[in-house]
Amino acid sequence: MAEIGNKPPNTSSRRAALRAGMAMVSLPLLNIAARAQSARPVTKVLDFQTTADVLKAEAEGEVVFYTHDGDGAAAAVVDAFNNDFPKIKANYVRAQNGALYSKLLAERSAGRFNVDVIQFSEIGTAIDFQKRGGYERHVSPEIGAFPTKYLSPTPGDYFWMGVTFGGIAYNTNLVKPEDAPKTWKDLLDPRWRNAMSTKQATSGMQFVEWYELRRLYGPDYWKQFAKQRPRGFDSRVPMFDRLSKGDDKVCAIAEYAGYLLYHQKGAPVAFVTPDDGLPATPVVAGAVSRAPHPEASLLFIDWMMSTRGQALYQNNLQLAYNSFRTDAPPMPDGKRLSDFKLLIPTDMADYLASHDIFNKEWNAMMGL
Repeated sequence: MAEIGNKPPNTSSRRAALRAGMAMVSLPLLNIAARAQSARPVTKVLDFQTTADVLKAEAEGEVVFYTHDGDGAAAAVVDAFNNDFPKIKANYVRAQNGALYSKLLAERSAGRFNVDVIQFSEIGTAIDFQKRGGYERHVSPEIGAFPTKYLSPTPGDYFWMGVTFGGIAYNTNLVKPEDAPKTWKDLLDPRWRNAMSTKQATSGMQFVEWYELRRLYGPDYWKQFAKQRPRGFDSRVPMFDRLSKGDDKVCAIAEYAGYLLYHQKGAPVAFVTPDDGLPATPVVAGAVSRAPHPEASLLFIDWMMSTRGQALYQNNLQLAYNSFRTDAPPMPDGKRLSDFKLLIPTDMADYLASHDIFNKEWNAMMGL
């Protein structure tokens, strides 16, 4: 049975009781937050509920979405929203997680508030933005479908839109199954030198992989990995393009969503799930404070959290993020999150504190 995260079982009855008590408290707190927003009437739109004023949102006429996703995935999201709400033009700006956040902070420092909704690929970035007061607190009517552990500590700032995770992929025309890497340590085999791709330091997924494999194998793992001279890219698209064409033999951080898309296209790629687990990062979304289109931003969040939005994110192979909604169906390939052992950082303080070390090491590996 696969498990999310890697936190060892807690054998202390006192701590277990404390956790149980906190779990009992969390739902009333969520209800209090919901009641605090109850001054806004709830409206049913299409097949979901919203507290946004839809007429005002349509009068605003636009919503701006900042996302870490590639162009194909970002376009799929805004096109679907435009189809559901043709009077509201949805536009997107995309960049890798780190670059996107730097852009957002620079804009806000200059007094420019251009974005309505933002989506990060890494929980640490969302936590930092929350500390800066960057979110517009919005307790969506759809929030009850999400377990509280997949919501911001104060519900309404952000939520876990879904999860993306990565394993190892290889070109089946160039690598025989018996020769393919089966474990993360197999990536250190000299046969993959100058024949392997990875992501750049601006990637939230890459940060998680670095952190989790460093935790499992120690800092020396990445020193040995650097000797392989991997090539770094800013999204999964060029990585799978190169893998499909044979420019690389192996992808060292192959997102499962990318694999599904290219496999469906008939590309010669295979996916490997090492027994130690798959680095995984939640996709985190929230409405931004001082949004230029405030009602449209709330409508967009409610739409994202609904079964309608979640189905798009889970079933569109440009996205393929497994939903955390309690009523979510299986992925298009029939699998669920429980079918995979996912490695998600649990010690947030340690994880966030290590980011500067990661940046320095990874950029040096990439020759930056």
